[in-house]
Order: sequence, then structure tokens, then C-alpha cells
Amino acid sequence: MKSFGLFLALSWLLRSPLGRLLLLVAVLVYLDHRYFGLLAALMAPIYRHQRIASLRHAVEINPSDVRAMVELGEHYLRNGGYRTAAEYLEKAFDRGEDGARANFLLGAAWVKLGRHGEGRVRLQQAVALKPDVAYGEPYLYLIEEAAATDGGRSPRVDELVEKLRRFESVEMLTRAGHLCRQAGRNELARQLFAEAIQDYQFIPRNMRRRERRWLWRAHLGQMQAR
Repeated sequence: MKSFGLFLALSWLLRSPLGRLLLLVAVLVYLDHRYFGLLAALMAPIYRHQRIASLRHAVEINPSDVRAMVELGEHYLRNGGYRTAAEYLEKAFDRGEDGARANFLLGAAWVKLGRHGEGRVRLQQAVALKPDVAYGEPYLYLIEEAAATDGGRSPRVDELVEKLRRFESVEMLTRAGHLCRQAGRNELARQLFAEAIQDYQFIPRNMRRRERRWLWRAHLGQMQAR
């Protein structure tokens, strides 16, 4: 009975241009939700802008709201506003914040601003407080700092890559691969991209959409690192 009702609905939709358009939109929305996530990616900047405005208002009302400051710092860091991110995170530390995530975010912002030594200390503090903070992301910034400070051939880069590998994250392996490629470590980069592609095969099918874009970037990285 349900199948017959579905058949009638499809027949009605296909009779008119508007119905065919609605059916096409529904199929595209399903495919995007199931495989690509482009709509979510397009909506993310709008959500981030609204959230930043809300958090800034919260900090204006309560200058001691360190949780809002840390979240603001993270949003600005993700958005490329490293200086603003550092300013909010530094204010949070001035008011007593010293958690693993806050240390990671401030260390990352400082590395991006070229304050490599200070950033390294904060990142090391973050993983000392909580080894799995941000699912290994601090090691990406430590790799970036090591390559910038000691050069891409630094043994420290290899040591940090080994620590990052234990998280078995397609995203982290792919991002590390691109960092190593930029540092001139093409062979190491190819290994990381290959590991990212292999690890993707073991992700449950219903969880693959989030990692799919990193899979594509791993394939792209393989071509760039030849």
C-alpha cells in the first residue's frame, strides 16, 4: 500500500514542470546530505558570524566570561583572524583560564602569528594536560612550528608525525601531509596521504560524509607530492 502511494505521488510530481523541479531539488538535497555536505559548508560561515556576534555581546555584558572568550578565540582562529583570536584567549588567561583546550588554541594562534617559541610552550602544555585534546590537532601546529623553526628536515617533525599517527584520523593525517609537503618532505607527505586514504576505508559508512572532503584532499595531496 505504501509503495502504491509512493508511485502515485511520483506520478503526480512528474506530470508538471514544478513537480519535476521539486523532485530534482529533493534528490539533490538528499545526495548532498548523504554524500557531499555542501549546503552545510555554505551555511557554516553564516552560523559562525551569528555565533561570534552573540559571544561578543556576552563578553561585553560580562567581561569575566572566560568560556565565551575561549569560544570566541576558537571561532576567530578557524576563520583566520589569528590576532583577534590571540587577544581574546590572552584575556581569558588573564582571568584565570588555563585548560588544555585554551592552551591549544592560544598556542595555535601564536604559531600562526610567528610567535613560535611561545606557541610551542602552550601547545606542549595542552597535550601534557590532556593528551587527546582536540583529537591530536595540537600536533599539527607543533609540526608547523618545528618546520618553521628547525626546517622541514628536523627530526622533531618526524617525532611529532609519529605522535599524530596514533589518532588514525583522516583529517589529521591529510592536514599533516600537506604541512610536510609544504616543508619539502614529499616522501613523508605521500605516506601520510596514503594512510589517510587507507584509514577512510575503515570508517563506518554512516560516518564517512564528514571525512569525505579530507579524502579528496588526500588524493589531491598525492598528486601534488609526486
